[in-house]
Amino acid sequence: LFKIILTIGLAGVFAVGIFVGIVFLKAPIIDTDDIYSHISQRSVMYDSEGNEIENLYFSDGNRTVIQYDEIPENMINAVIAIEDQKFWSHNGFNFIRVIGAIRDSIFGGGEISGTSTVTQQLARNVYLAEIKSQRSISRKLTEMYCTIILEKNMSKEQIMEAYLNTIYLGFNSYGVEAAAESYFDVSAKDLTL
Repeated sequence: LFKIILTIGLAGVFAVGIFVGIVFLKAPIIDTDDIYSHISQRSVMYDSEGNEIENLYFSDGNRTVIQYDEIPENMINAVIAIEDQKFWSHNGFNFIRVIGAIRDSIFGGGEISGTSTVTQQLARNVYLAEIKSQRSISRKLTEMYCTIILEKNMSKEQIMEAYLNTIYLGFNSYGVEAAAESYFDVSAKDLTL
Protein backbone atom coordinates (compact mmCIF):
# COMPACT_ATOMS: atom_id res chain seq x y z
CA LEU A 1 0.00 0.00 0.00
CA PHE A 2 2.87 2.37 0.86
CA LYS A 3 4.54 1.70 -2.51
CA ILE A 4 1.29 2.37 -4.36
CA ILE A 5 0.73 5.65 -2.52
CA LEU A 6 4.34 6.67 -3.08
CA THR A 7 4.12 5.82 -6.78
CA ILE A 8 0.89 7.80 -7.19
CA GLY A 9 2.41 10.73 -5.27
CA LEU A 10 5.56 10.73 -7.40
CA ALA A 11 3.49 10.48 -10.58
CA GLY A 12 1.42 13.45 -9.40
CA VAL A 13 4.53 15.52 -8.69
CA PHE A 14 5.94 14.57 -12.10
CA ALA A 15 2.66 15.51 -13.84
CA VAL A 16 2.53 18.87 -12.05
CA GLY A 17 6.16 19.51 -13.03
CA ILE A 18 5.40 18.78 -16.68
CA PHE A 19 2.31 21.03 -16.57
CA VAL A 20 4.28 23.92 -15.03
CA GLY A 21 7.06 23.42 -17.59
CA ILE A 22 4.61 23.55 -20.49
CA VAL A 23 2.96 26.70 -19.11
CA PHE A 24 6.36 28.38 -18.70
CA LEU A 25 7.37 27.41 -22.26
CA LYS A 26 4.17 28.98 -23.62
CA ALA A 27 4.65 32.17 -21.58
CA PRO A 28 5.27 35.39 -23.49
CA ILE A 29 8.80 36.60 -24.08
CA ILE A 30 9.58 39.22 -21.46
CA ASP A 31 11.84 42.09 -22.53
CA THR A 32 12.04 44.32 -19.47
CA ASP A 33 14.17 46.87 -21.32
CA ASP A 34 11.24 47.57 -23.64
CA ILE A 35 8.25 47.23 -21.29
CA TYR A 36 6.44 50.28 -22.67
CA SER A 37 6.29 48.82 -26.18
CA HIS A 38 3.45 46.61 -24.91
CA ILE A 39 1.19 49.52 -24.04
CA SER A 40 -0.13 52.41 -26.07
CA GLN A 41 0.20 56.08 -25.22
CA ARG A 42 -1.87 58.99 -26.36
CA SER A 43 -0.77 61.11 -29.29
CA VAL A 44 -0.90 64.89 -29.08
CA MET A 45 -1.71 67.02 -32.12
CA TYR A 46 -0.38 70.59 -32.31
CA ASP A 47 -1.26 73.47 -34.59
CA SER A 48 1.34 75.27 -36.72
CA GLU A 49 2.19 77.55 -33.78
CA GLY A 50 2.89 74.66 -31.40
CA ASN A 51 -0.36 74.88 -29.43
CA GLU A 52 -1.95 71.61 -28.36
CA ILE A 53 -5.23 71.10 -30.19
CA GLU A 54 -6.18 67.45 -29.66
CA ASN A 55 -5.29 64.25 -27.81
CA LEU A 56 -5.82 60.95 -29.60
CA TYR A 57 -5.75 57.51 -28.02
CA PHE A 58 -6.83 53.97 -28.73
CA SER A 59 -9.44 51.83 -27.02
CA ASP A 60 -7.18 51.01 -24.07
CA GLY A 61 -7.44 54.61 -22.96
CA ASN A 62 -5.61 57.79 -22.31
CA ARG A 63 -2.01 57.30 -21.14
CA THR A 64 1.17 59.36 -20.89
CA VAL A 65 4.25 57.58 -19.56
CA ILE A 66 6.26 59.52 -16.97
CA GLN A 67 9.51 58.81 -15.13
CA TYR A 68 9.76 57.61 -11.53
CA ASP A 69 11.12 60.96 -10.31
CA GLU A 70 8.01 62.70 -11.71
CA ILE A 71 5.73 60.66 -9.44
CA PRO A 72 5.05 62.24 -6.04
CA GLU A 73 6.33 60.28 -3.05
CA ASN A 74 2.85 60.50 -1.49
CA MET A 75 1.41 58.71 -4.55
CA ILE A 76 3.96 55.90 -4.25
CA ASN A 77 3.36 55.59 -0.51
CA ALA A 78 -0.41 55.50 -1.00
CA VAL A 79 -0.18 52.73 -3.59
CA ILE A 80 2.12 50.69 -1.37
CA ALA A 81 -0.15 51.19 1.67
CA ILE A 82 -3.23 50.04 -0.24
CA GLU A 83 -1.91 47.50 -2.75
CA ASP A 84 1.30 45.94 -1.45
CA GLN A 85 2.69 46.89 1.96
CA LYS A 86 5.71 44.58 1.59
CA PHE A 87 6.60 45.85 -1.90
CA TRP A 88 10.10 47.06 -1.02
CA SER A 89 11.05 43.82 0.79
CA HIS A 90 9.48 40.92 -1.14
CA ASN A 91 10.76 39.27 -4.31
CA GLY A 92 7.54 39.56 -6.26
CA PHE A 93 5.30 37.43 -4.07
CA ASN A 94 3.78 37.93 -0.64
CA PHE A 95 3.47 34.35 0.54
CA ILE A 96 1.77 35.32 3.81
CA ARG A 97 -1.06 36.94 1.81
CA VAL A 98 -1.24 33.88 -0.46
CA ILE A 99 -1.54 31.50 2.50
CA GLY A 100 -4.12 33.77 4.13
CA ALA A 101 -6.17 33.97 0.94
CA ILE A 102 -6.08 30.19 0.51
CA ARG A 103 -7.17 29.76 4.14
CA ASP A 104 -10.01 32.26 3.65
CA SER A 105 -11.04 30.50 0.46
CA ILE A 106 -11.13 27.08 2.11
CA PHE A 107 -13.00 28.18 5.21
CA GLY A 108 -15.07 30.88 3.52
CA GLY A 109 -16.08 28.82 0.49
CA GLY A 110 -15.02 31.55 -1.95
CA GLU A 111 -12.43 32.13 -4.60
CA ILE A 112 -8.83 33.07 -3.92
CA SER A 113 -8.43 36.83 -4.19
CA GLY A 114 -6.28 39.67 -2.98
CA THR A 115 -2.96 37.87 -3.33
CA SER A 116 -1.38 39.84 -6.15
CA THR A 117 1.57 42.10 -5.47
CA VAL A 118 2.30 45.24 -7.47
CA THR A 119 4.77 43.23 -9.57
CA GLN A 120 2.18 40.54 -10.29
CA GLN A 121 -0.37 43.17 -11.27
CA LEU A 122 2.18 44.80 -13.58
CA ALA A 123 2.93 41.43 -15.20
CA ARG A 124 -0.78 40.79 -15.68
CA ASN A 125 -1.53 44.28 -17.07
CA VAL A 126 1.38 44.41 -19.51
CA TYR A 127 2.07 40.85 -20.65
CA LEU A 128 -1.24 39.08 -20.05
CA ALA A 129 -3.72 41.79 -21.03
CA GLU A 130 -5.75 39.47 -23.30
CA ILE A 131 -6.22 36.80 -20.61
CA LYS A 132 -5.93 38.80 -17.37
CA SER A 133 -9.59 38.27 -16.45
CA GLN A 134 -9.31 34.48 -16.72
CA ARG A 135 -9.27 32.63 -13.42
CA SER A 136 -7.18 29.60 -14.27
CA ILE A 137 -4.14 27.86 -12.89
CA SER A 138 -2.25 28.25 -16.16
CA ARG A 139 -2.89 32.03 -16.22
CA LYS A 140 -1.72 32.36 -12.61
CA LEU A 141 1.41 30.28 -13.33
CA THR A 142 2.18 32.42 -16.39
CA GLU A 143 1.74 35.52 -14.24
CA MET A 144 4.14 34.05 -11.68
CA TYR A 145 6.70 33.35 -14.41
CA CYS A 146 6.45 36.94 -15.69
CA THR A 147 6.73 38.26 -12.12
CA ILE A 148 9.96 36.34 -11.56
CA ILE A 149 11.46 37.82 -14.75
CA LEU A 150 10.36 41.36 -13.83
CA GLU A 151 11.80 41.12 -10.32
CA LYS A 152 15.06 39.67 -11.63
CA ASN A 153 15.62 42.30 -14.32
CA MET A 154 14.08 45.50 -12.95
CA SER A 155 14.68 47.60 -9.85
CA LYS A 156 11.80 48.22 -7.46
CA GLU A 157 11.69 51.83 -8.68
CA GLN A 158 11.38 50.67 -12.31
CA ILE A 159 8.61 48.25 -11.36
CA MET A 160 6.70 50.96 -9.46
CA GLU A 161 7.15 53.42 -12.33
CA ALA A 162 5.84 50.93 -14.89
CA TYR A 163 2.94 49.92 -12.61
CA LEU A 164 1.89 53.54 -12.06
CA ASN A 165 2.08 54.16 -15.82
CA THR A 166 -0.14 51.17 -16.67
CA ILE A 167 -2.90 50.90 -14.07
CA TYR A 168 -6.45 51.99 -14.85
CA LEU A 169 -7.56 54.83 -12.60
CA GLY A 170 -11.04 55.54 -13.94
CA PHE A 171 -12.36 58.25 -16.27
CA ASN A 172 -10.63 56.50 -19.22
CA SER A 173 -7.28 57.25 -17.56
CA TYR A 174 -4.43 54.75 -17.63
CA GLY A 175 -1.53 55.72 -15.44
CA VAL A 176 -1.09 58.48 -12.89
CA GLU A 177 -0.25 61.23 -15.39
CA ALA A 178 -3.49 60.82 -17.35
CA ALA A 179 -5.48 60.52 -14.12
CA ALA A 180 -3.90 63.66 -12.61
CA GLU A 181 -4.74 65.59 -15.77
CA SER A 182 -8.28 64.18 -15.97
CA TYR A 183 -9.25 64.67 -12.34
CA PHE A 184 -7.22 67.69 -11.25
CA ASP A 185 -6.03 69.33 -14.49
CA VAL A 186 -2.38 69.16 -13.33
CA SER A 187 0.61 67.00 -14.12
CA ALA A 188 1.24 64.10 -11.72
CA LYS A 189 4.41 65.78 -10.45
CA ASP A 190 2.26 68.69 -9.23
CA LEU A 191 -0.18 66.59 -7.21
CA THR A 192 -0.37 67.46 -3.54
CA LEU A 193 -1.47 65.21 -0.72
